[in-house]
Amino acid sequence: METPNTIIDELILDYLNQEIGEVERKALESWVLSSEENSSYFRKTCEVWLLSGTQKIRDKYNARRAFELFKAEHADEFASARNEETFKKKKRPHASLLRYVAAAAALALVALMAYLGGKHNGAETLKEQFADIIIDAPLGSSTRLTLPDGTVVTMNAGSHMVYSQGFGVSDRNIFLSGEGWFEVSKNEAIPFVVSSNDIQVRVVGTKFNFRDYPEDLEAIVSLKEGKVALNNKLRPSSSEKYLNPDQRVVLDKHSGAMHIESKDASNAMQWTTGDLFFDEELLSDIAKELERYYDVKITILGDNLRNLRVYGHFVRREMSIEDILSMLSATNKIDYTIKDRVVTMREHKK
Repeated sequence: METPNTIIDELILDYLNQEIGEVERKALESWVLSSEENSSYFRKTCEVWLLSGTQKIRDKYNARRAFELFKAEHADEFASARNEETFKKKKRPHASLLRYVAAAAALALVALMAYLGGKHNGAETLKEQFADIIIDAPLGSSTRLTLPDGTVVTMNAGSHMVYSQGFGVSDRNIFLSGEGWFEVSKNEAIPFVVSSNDIQVRVVGTKFNFRDYPEDLEAIVSLKEGKVALNNKLRPSSSEKYLNPDQRVVLDKHSGAMHIESKDASNAMQWTTGDLFFDEELLSDIAKELERYYDVKITILGDNLRNLRVYGHFVRREMSIEDILSMLSATNKIDYTIKDRVVTMREHKK
């Protein structure tokens, strides 16, 4: 005889495999909404299922078999799904994977709540209880991920991204501190919005690079395909501006001035393949980027040098920090010393 939990597991699995009927979907919806304990169980079951990888298995028998085997192998995690605090104390998979899984599980829950439309308010209440998804790219390396709406994001070293677990359902809003290359999945009904403390970009479907590290003096957005709308958050009263392909906007974070210029957007994405391309960028911002990539500390002596703009292309995966510093000094504008991973730059003595 099947236990109530077995029946619920079957309904959840049918739902996740998109094989559930209308009557069964209503029954599952009613059960999930009936208590926070049930909502938590549904969410954690989704997480276990997603971690098992069974969503990629087309054959129904194999999918169910793989799911049951995964449950057996992770009995402790699955049993503790009814106890949130116990679950948090268990040994868990890699944080970035769990963030993705949690987002997908939350979206599955919200989609279930909203499907019939009759309990929309309940779905919104549950969605608001979910914590934001936070993704951090460590120093020295980039991070590539696919968002729930299908958008592909590559985050540069030292970047920090936040979005809600309802992402893709009612909005596609992202907060980014750092740099990211976005290949946005088109959805005219829900615009894709990337914001920092200084600038906001709104798109429907396009490819662009967004760069705004808190410590940098400039924020730069470069457009490869499509069209984007720009809002200067440092000057809220200023009018919205637009970028066309192979244009970029440079925002001076000190003055709030924002100007658009023509630039090959392919250069802005060189970092995604391991290269460093500096297209008339401030040496002070370049120094911070080198710090993030090579885990060094760089001090620049003199305002003239800090405001120097540099053009250069370096193959980071093949070059050390010493190689890059040597090439910068070959311009006869920069002298440097390096000791114990501390770099000091000063103006070249003629």
